[in-house]
Amino acid sequence: MIQESRYWKAPLLRSANWLERLRFDESSEERALVRVERELFIGFYSIRKLLETFKLSPSTKSLVFHLQWSPCIEMVDYFNAHRIEELFDLSTVQSEDRDLEFLCNQFIHSYVFVPVHHEGGALAGVYVSSDRTRHEKLYFVGLSQTIHAFRTVGKDYPREQHLRRNAKTDQWEEVCN
Repeated sequence: MIQESRYWKAPLLRSANWLERLRFDESSEERALVRVERELFIGFYSIRKLLETFKLSPSTKSLVFHLQWSPCIEMVDYFNAHRIEELFDLSTVQSEDRDLEFLCNQFIHSYVFVPVHHEGGALAGVYVSSDRTRHEKLYFVGLSQTIHAFRTVGKDYPREQHLRRNAKTDQWEEVCN
């Protein structure tokens, strides 16, 4: 249960700023990759926890992301998950719209996780696939999409909410106008 959301939201804003400024170089690449992994995993976990609360507005909860993906062509397992060029047809790129919770789950349950950076060292994005989707698709989540998710959630402090108790479940739910 999240009582005070600012302690979950403020780190998302710091992570977004760090990811945006990040530049890889040979001397710090390993350390930077580990931090990227940590920032993304914890950040998307935080978002998913916040999605389960009344601490986000309905517009944030209903964010949709246009994700690119490539189909799986070989069995993905523990020992080869890093060989994305052999396991997925990266020359075939399709796209689909997915909600914020789906995006969070790709990171939280990631089986394939491969950060990608530009020649200049800036993070371009991440190839990611959850344990459930790994035999079907490899998603590419661009840095701009991650930044958008982190900043939107990190800045979202609803001013009012309309709730009602569900007659069947006896639980509170949001009433969207």
